[in-house]
Amino acid sequence: MPKELSKAYEFKESEPQQYQRWLERGFFLSDPHSSAPPFSMVIPPPNITGVLHMGHALNNTLQDILARWNRMKGLNVLWVPGTDHAGIATQNVVEKQLAKDKKKKEDLGREGFIQKVWEWKAHSGGTIIHQLKRLGCSCDWDLERFTMDEGLSRAVEEVFIRLYREGLIYRSERLINWCVRCQTALSDIEVIYEETEGALYYINYPLADHPEKTLQVATTRPETLLGDTAVAVHPEDPRYQAFIGKKVLLPLTKEHIPVIADPAVDKEFGSGAVKVTPGHDFNDYEMGLRHQLPIENIFNPEGTLVSNRRTGDFGGSDIISARKKVVARLKEEGYLAEVKKHLHAVGKCYRCHTIVEPFLSSQWYVRISPLAVPAIEAVRTGKIEFSPKSWEKSYFAWMENIKDWCISRQLWWGHRIPAWYCLDCHPELRKSGSPFLFKSLSPVVSVVKPAHCEKCNGSEFLQEPDVLDTWFSSSLWPFSTLGWPDKTKELKTFYPTSVLVTAFDIVFFWVARMIMMGLKFMGDVPFKQVYIHALVRDAEGQKMSKSKGNVVDPLALMDRYGTDAFRFTLAAMAAPGRDILLEEERFAGYRNFCNKLWNAARFILMNLKEEPRPGVSKPVPETLPDQWISLKLRECMIQVNRSLEQFRFDEAANAIYHFTWHEYCDWYLEFVKPVFSVSEPAAEKSFRASDSQAASTRQIMVSTFREILLLLHPFMPFITESLWETFSGEGQNILAISYPRTPSIQDPEGIIPLMEDLKEII
Repeated sequence: MPKELSKAYEFKESEPQQYQRWLERGFFLSDPHSSAPPFSMVIPPPNITGVLHMGHALNNTLQDILARWNRMKGLNVLWVPGTDHAGIATQNVVEKQLAKDKKKKEDLGREGFIQKVWEWKAHSGGTIIHQLKRLGCSCDWDLERFTMDEGLSRAVEEVFIRLYREGLIYRSERLINWCVRCQTALSDIEVIYEETEGALYYINYPLADHPEKTLQVATTRPETLLGDTAVAVHPEDPRYQAFIGKKVLLPLTKEHIPVIADPAVDKEFGSGAVKVTPGHDFNDYEMGLRHQLPIENIFNPEGTLVSNRRTGDFGGSDIISARKKVVARLKEEGYLAEVKKHLHAVGKCYRCHTIVEPFLSSQWYVRISPLAVPAIEAVRTGKIEFSPKSWEKSYFAWMENIKDWCISRQLWWGHRIPAWYCLDCHPELRKSGSPFLFKSLSPVVSVVKPAHCEKCNGSEFLQEPDVLDTWFSSSLWPFSTLGWPDKTKELKTFYPTSVLVTAFDIVFFWVARMIMMGLKFMGDVPFKQVYIHALVRDAEGQKMSKSKGNVVDPLALMDRYGTDAFRFTLAAMAAPGRDILLEEERFAGYRNFCNKLWNAARFILMNLKEEPRPGVSKPVPETLPDQWISLKLRECMIQVNRSLEQFRFDEAANAIYHFTWHEYCDWYLEFVKPVFSVSEPAAEKSFRASDSQAASTRQIMVSTFREILLLLHPFMPFITESLWETFSGEGQNILAISYPRTPSIQDPEGIIPLMEDLKEII
């Protein structure tokens, strides 16, 4: 007799058991020695501080669909998993833990603090990996990587030294984004801008030779007035022609500063005259370079005003307090003309959301243009294809205007820059290891500490205290994870990788940099295709955030509806170029789809006369419904494979859903019920099938259901594996079976339109 199924599918019990079986049987392992065509992907490495959120869930569900689909097509699949050390985020987490014990990282010292971070990683840093397994991700876990593994660290050092020796890495003092909370530099793309309601302050600057005349300046930052070194107007603004070349008195300090003309000034903004603070504004910095203005730095790294001749009794105040005090003094002394409400974009740290300050500092940079040119060409010539293709335009726009990349961070956790300073040549470093003392020093770049100084023969060295930007190490991810700089078999077999699946918000953080580094160090692109998916938002279309209280926990949804229903929902909604608006009713709907599949399996088993056997040759359909469902199955196969080739996960999922629920279950199983009836009303006896037709129908019914399970498996791996074992015997695993494909569909007898007419009549 056929096997029996429980009344309902118990996913909470089945899912962990199925996943463990897959691991034990090695279904996710790649083989670098295989002759099968390779298919490889690298996971966008989540931070070790992270837990699974909806963005991770969508991204990794789509990757797993591709991995399972290609594995079932007979390809040699490698999906590399791993995590990122996440410099700022991880350091913040461990510092907060220390703060609970009323300690600071300085109390432990650098080595002690780093040891504390490694301890934290050992206990808590792998949380998201366990959650990815819960999602069903079929990664090759034997090749799991971490950006600070020994091998990957060696790759980072190799890249840094080679770029430095080629003149593509250099140290320079310039204005950078500075987070006063994290106490580190940030690159431009690590600054997020938020519309904030502030104020526009109109301040009168008296002419030096005629103090009764004033030039009115508009600014959103009156506190930086103490660092002004000029006032600028547009050279063609008729209102200020008489002021150009003259000097004005800097309010509060009475210093003489020039009035300059520069086309960068917006005549329509405020009064049309702007204060120029080269030390604390990026546009002003560029203007200062053009006009050779002095640069006054009035802020400390901690976000307080320095104490000097300009700041006077404002010294020591934090920036917000200084603003209030300066405004009060300007008003008191008669310089403040007007204050208006003003909506403007304020830059904040992408990690801690503290307001970012432009800050003059010495940092390490990558000279990016020589790397960007071949990376632009790789996309332009089609070596790398973006999907949706519209993202190529954004890629070109950013890459063609790219600035040198600030790669140094004033952190303790991360890849420490392999540069050394001789203490005999630079005795000032013995007193303080502050990163701001290193700006004019010449280092020795080496992985290990030099034996002696070539200049003075000294043997005492201090290593550069800065670490590298996290994105520096992750830009090497497609080849460092495969063993580079060693020439490994994995590297030869699986590089370049086949496709990168990622969210659009890290196209410039990560994707562009991987392309540049891959071309530079491997001589080839890191991936052939880039599929960019949209964001997951709440039901009202808002971005999820803790502050809004609209974050949806994917683990809670998996607990409620099962992992298969959860994955299928995300895939069915993953239309390119359109954000996913998360409605819980959709998860409930696809949970019903799982139930429908299970109930269909129970119906089939109840109407079989013998055990379902694997490997039986496909029967020839004899009845009209059998012929129709066979044609519709082939139609579905073509649609699903074509859609997956084009990354149309939504079309593929919806094609399977429609065929399974509406055509197979709602129509076909209803058509075949009379075939299996023992007794029918007299009016139905004329529709009874012959014994051969009944046997053929049973085979068609079972074989079609098996094909449904195969088609569904990349989307719903757990329930399809459970049912496959039922319909194919012990020891049979669905992952070892070929994915359904058909070259074409032919219907010379018009079976499909005939059945459509019949359905309409019914």
